[in-house]
Amino acid sequence: MKAVLSDLVGFDNGPYYDILAANAYARQLNEEVRPLTEKQKEHITDYWKNGEIAKILFRKNQQVVELDKFISPAVVIDISSVSGDKVMETIVVKHKNKVVLVDLWATWCGLCLEAMNKFKSTKGDFQDKDVAFVYLTNSTSPRKRWEEKIKGIGSEHYYLTATQWEYTMNQFGFEAIPAYLLYNKEGVLIKKFTGFPGNDEVKEMINGLL
Repeated sequence: MKAVLSDLVGFDNGPYYDILAANAYARQLNEEVRPLTEKQKEHITDYWKNGEIAKILFRKNQQVVELDKFISPAVVIDISSVSGDKVMETIVVKHKNKVVLVDLWATWCGLCLEAMNKFKSTKGDFQDKDVAFVYLTNSTSPRKRWEEKIKGIGSEHYYLTATQWEYTMNQFGFEAIPAYLLYNKEGVLIKKFTGFPGNDEVKEMINGLL
């Protein structure tokens, strides 16, 4: 950054560069929810020593490490050849004898990301239970950004075509996201709702079906 920008801004040190560097680490921690590597920790310590920015980054990293215990690896499944009217059937049938919570979201949707962050620890309560968490998005989420983002979400992911997405939204009468579909163990749709109602309510709904 300094090599590119120092001549343009007229200086090569100070808070401006600190903020740019800190933001790069913060995006990894906040958006990808991915812990710092040992090499990154060394770089942070070398650059900021024991300064406040280093302390903030390390505190946030510890939070991400704790959350990381609840995150299963992200699995991407390609159903781009499936017709729109068969999308949900194809997804739900994969999870026989499991409660299925489907989350329709996008990388640009602040409310979607906020809901996921709130639900992370509660989601971990269902790690060893018969529950499947499924996430659907479409091409309004840039593919590369989506691929990075889902690393911090884990579970099962689908990148729908525009036609599949439009059909699914219309099929369930959704006009906004985040939107959710909750299926019981027999694959029957029990509830659909728009907007995250809170950890306690979602937990209660899932437990009721278990």
